[in-house]
Amino acid sequence: MTWKIVVYFDCGQNAPALIHKVRNFGEDLWRACTDDGWGSIALEDVDSATDQFVVSVRSSRRVRRMVGVANNLLERHFMEIHARVSLLRVTA
Repeated sequence: MTWKIVVYFDCGQNAPALIHKVRNFGEDLWRACTDDGWGSIALEDVDSATDQFVVSVRSSRRVRRMVGVANNLLERHFMEIHARVSLLRVTA
């Protein structure tokens, strides 16, 4: 079973000003996934993102950890008021 962590951004009227912050957050999230090996996100998706990122997590035991990493990075980038983190369980 695979889990997907979806980070949605609601930039509203400030979308052009916040796109850069969204992509910086995405690059840090990609780096955390690559360093830990617990999740995967395509760098191409990060570079073209405007309103969401999807992180795939293969292990159910690591989902909570990756959600915590995403939330910590949102706080570090001052994006927690513009973002919502959701979990999707994908069954094959």
